[in-house]
Amino acid sequence: MENVTAMNIVRDTLSLNLSDPRVVAGGTARASWIFADEPITSDKYPIIELNKLKSDSNIISMGDTDYCDHTLLYITVWFSSKNGFKVTIDGTEYKNSQLVEYYLGKIGETLKSKFNVLFNQGVGGYRQLSSEKVAYDPNTQLYYGAVQIRVWYFKF
Repeated sequence: MENVTAMNIVRDTLSLNLSDPRVVAGGTARASWIFADEPITSDKYPIIELNKLKSDSNIISMGDTDYCDHTLLYITVWFSSKNGFKVTIDGTEYKNSQLVEYYLGKIGETLKSKFNVLFNQGVGGYRQLSSEKVAYDPNTQLYYGAVQIRVWYFKF
């Protein structure tokens, strides 16, 4: 496995298990709204963007025929939404910073609850490290926040 594969597994797990807020708000489904270190092809928000922070590797064994290392991949998972966008979920309306906080929580819950899916695809571990404070950029009119996660895998 490589870092890009691990990031794509995280992206795809989120994509399959999180509801697109635009659809929840009554809009049409989008081809993609979650991106992993790739150009963002949607001009419609909200979106999720995964960015690689760093990667560390520890050698486990090195021999004549096998080489194994344990790789730790650190990812920042951003959620961004336009000012004023709102959804109602289970009778509660979420917009702006509340919507960002809600989805940051759902990102962490989803990855934790779908750990078996991650593991079956080669991601050996998952941990949420921290959550960033929600911020607002008046120039872009975006509310945004992030969770930092760590996943790991073995490379043989």
